[in-house]
Amino acid sequence: MSKKYAVRNIRLCTKDCLCLYVCPTGATNTENSIIDISKCTGCGDCADACPSGAISLVPVEYPAQQPKTEAIIKALNILLRSKSEQENIAAKLPGKLAVAIEKSNRIMAEDLIRESGYMLPQSKNTIDFLKSLLEKNLPGLPKEIVEKLLKFFNKEESKKMNENKTLANLMEAFAGEAQANRKYLAYAKKAEKDGNTNAAKLFRAASDAETLHALKHFEVAGKISSTADNLKDAVAGETHEYKDMYPDFVKEAQAEGNKAALMSFTFAMKAEEVHARLYQEALDNLNKTEEVFYYLCPVCGNIEKFVPEKCSICGVSGDKFIKY
Repeated sequence: MSKKYAVRNIRLCTKDCLCLYVCPTGATNTENSIIDISKCTGCGDCADACPSGAISLVPVEYPAQQPKTEAIIKALNILLRSKSEQENIAAKLPGKLAVAIEKSNRIMAEDLIRESGYMLPQSKNTIDFLKSLLEKNLPGLPKEIVEKLLKFFNKEESKKMNENKTLANLMEAFAGEAQANRKYLAYAKKAEKDGNTNAAKLFRAASDAETLHALKHFEVAGKISSTADNLKDAVAGETHEYKDMYPDFVKEAQAEGNKAALMSFTFAMKAEEVHARLYQEALDNLNKTEEVFYYLCPVCGNIEKFVPEKCSICGVSGDKFIKY
C-alpha cells in the first residue's frame, strides 16, 4: 500500500473539529486549518471522524497521468471553460438554486481538470501550468507559493530519479559481485590444482569478500522478502531458465557444434527444472516442521531428497552426492 497523508478541503469543512481530538500527532491542529503533513502519519482517523467529508487521504506519490489524445484534451478544455463560466454566472445570482448550480459546476470543473491532468501534483501539466503563471506575472499571484511548489515538485522528481538510478546501480553491483565470487572460486580451484597454495587462499578469501558485498547490495536494494515470497521468486527464476533461457542456448550450441557448451547447458537446464519443482514443494509445505535432507550432485547440480544409485541427469555415482 502506498504511503498517504491527510488533506482538508476548507470549502467543505464545517468546523466541527472532531479531527482535532482523534489525531494522534496533532497534525490537524493548525492555525490556518491546513493539515501539517510533516506530522501526519496517514492513519486516517481524522478522515473517518470528519462529519462533513472535508478530509481525504491522498498518496504521497501519485501514479503517472494516463495518456490522452489531443482531441480528448481539447474537448475537456472546452467543457472546462464552459463549466467555469457557468460557475461564475451562478455565483452572481441570488437564491439557493444558484448556490447549488454554482457548486455543481465547480465539482464538474474539478473533475474535468483532474481528467485533463492538472490536479495530479507531479504531472507535467501541473508543472507547466505553474510555470506559465510565473511567466504571466499576474497581479495578486502568490508568487512565493508557486515557486515553492515548483521547487518541491522538481526536488521530488529528482529524488525519484536518483532513487531509481541507485536501485539500478545496486542491482548491477550485485550482479558484478556475484559473478566475481564464482569466478574467483574457479580461479582458486585452478590454483590449488597447479599447487599455488597462496594464490588459491587469496582467491578464496576474495571470493568470500565478494559474497559479502553481493549480499549487502541485494539486501539494501530491498530484494529480500518473506520466505514464501522468496520461494515464489525462486520458482519463477528457475522456471524461466529451464523453459525459456536454456532451450535457446542448447539450440545455438548444437548449431555451432560446441559439444562442451551443449553438455553444460543441457545439464543445467535439466537441473533447473528439478530446482523449480523442489522450490515449489518447499513452498507448498512451508508450515511443516519435519526435517528434510537434500543431496547435491557435484557434477551437474542435480538435487535429490535421497541418495540415488546414480544421478538421473549426468549418471555420476550416488555416493558422490553431497548432503545438506
